[in-house]
Amino acid sequence: MSYAGRSVSRGRAVGRALLIVGRKRQFFRAEITAERVEPEIARFQAAVAYASKQLEALIAKPPTQNAADIFDAHLLILDSSSFLESVASVIRSDLVTAEWALKTVTDRLVSSQKASSDVHLRQKAVDIEDVSERVANALAGGKSPLPDLPPNTVLIATELLPSTLMEFAASLPAAIITERGGWTSHTFILARESNIPAVSGIKRVNRRFDDGDLVVVDGDNGTVTFASKEEFENFLGDEHGPGAASTGTWETDDTAASGFRLFVNIDSTEKIKRGLDRGALGVGLIRSEYLFPGIKGWPDEERQFQAYLAAAEAADGSEIRIRTFDFDLDQVSFGGREPEKNPALGMRAIRLALARERNFRTQLRAILRANTKGNISIILPMIGGVQDIKQVRSLIDDEFGRLEGVQFPKIGAMIELPSAVLVIDQILKYVDFLSVGTNDLVQYTLGVDRDDEMVADWYQSLHPAILRSIERVIEAAKAVGKPVSLCGEMAGSPFYVPLLAGLGADEFSVKLSSLPVVRRILKNIDRTHLEEIVRVVRELDTPQAVEEALVAAYRTYWPDLRLTRT
Repeated sequence: MSYAGRSVSRGRAVGRALLIVGRKRQFFRAEITAERVEPEIARFQAAVAYASKQLEALIAKPPTQNAADIFDAHLLILDSSSFLESVASVIRSDLVTAEWALKTVTDRLVSSQKASSDVHLRQKAVDIEDVSERVANALAGGKSPLPDLPPNTVLIATELLPSTLMEFAASLPAAIITERGGWTSHTFILARESNIPAVSGIKRVNRRFDDGDLVVVDGDNGTVTFASKEEFENFLGDEHGPGAASTGTWETDDTAASGFRLFVNIDSTEKIKRGLDRGALGVGLIRSEYLFPGIKGWPDEERQFQAYLAAAEAADGSEIRIRTFDFDLDQVSFGGREPEKNPALGMRAIRLALARERNFRTQLRAILRANTKGNISIILPMIGGVQDIKQVRSLIDDEFGRLEGVQFPKIGAMIELPSAVLVIDQILKYVDFLSVGTNDLVQYTLGVDRDDEMVADWYQSLHPAILRSIERVIEAAKAVGKPVSLCGEMAGSPFYVPLLAGLGADEFSVKLSSLPVVRRILKNIDRTHLEEIVRVVRELDTPQAVEEALVAAYRTYWPDLRLTRT
């Protein structure tokens, strides 16, 4: 049987399925030793106690008139001795983690309730699921690291969180299959950078596969099939087996692209030297939240300081730009509140940082302390206008004034919102550089969730509004002599790079795996041809027309450069 999805990371792998479940904290069926049973039960009991306090607080001050009765019913479920004993019993008998035992008991109870002929009992299934989710969230607050993945594992999830993938840095999966997530989602950006084949868009994925199933993931064609044992064993014996998926060989020519500056985006300190060795002038974007895999929410100051200092030292004098935490509220909360209706438009990135000033000051202070050599810059994500920057600069000034022996960093803004594009001239007065995050710029300008498969056809990087926005930002920055780098999937794709260069981009910040191909493109393009391409594109009014014009131009000017869209 074969399932057709969407390619989100190229390559091919065969492996054993492992289902990943959970929302805030993702996990899989993991066994524990007998010695860990009682500590694991204690961890579960502590989570139940924490969840009970949350419910008691909600009952005391209910948000609506009927809410107290609902939360009281949830508390009765939570305090039920049969519920507590059932989870503890599964931990003991199956030797599994508290998360998996909780899931096992919840699935059993929900299935029983939904099968009842009594409508009230069927409705109770929703309450059980709600209570279970609350306890799972509480477990996430005091989590232990996920165990290493078995060899040749294919991760299967409705949606795989990037933080979950980062937790498997020491034991990467052979491939990934999900129901949700698009080409520009952070998870699949990381997958491509790690050469992990991935297919998304498989409906009801957790019902189609069981733990241990042998599956073939074809990331080139976007398909998933079941594998025979013989096919699995043959694949393991092949020198191009799991982990050997390739996006091409690295160029040996380290000559920089003439007239262009190329930086690398990274998510771990270990990748900095590799990026510099492969021709990057510096680190254009460090995703600071990924420097701390396995940590929920805000790391402490000393841990942050050590991570930023290690990054600065690894760069050996080259500039590194640290983006402040791009969390959303769900990543730093542990229950006790209603989930945000739309996290992408909610409390996240710089908004969350300013709302949690104490935590934000901790990060700023750690970055400043690490800037003893003066090669660290700060990037602020999701800037909406000047007010955001003024508030942050005030905090930086205050923290800097309390320190000695450090240098003041350059400060830049991520341009991802239409509001920032419209007031770009004002923003440039308060920053030293700009970084255009093309993924989010497309999402927010066109109003399309980049991870929603149902509206994927409306996520159009070549929409005239996007091209005009990028050109406007570049022109404004050049007018005042401040650098602007293009990052995101557009900046790292050979298909878009010539167009971006034609729009005036002369600085690109791309993922590690894109460095050689982007450098090769930039070294071989002619600015006269770029001007002609942009002249034609400016007259077009649909993304489809722009794409057709680019394909025709590339075939004419650079037939040997293999300028593929993805």
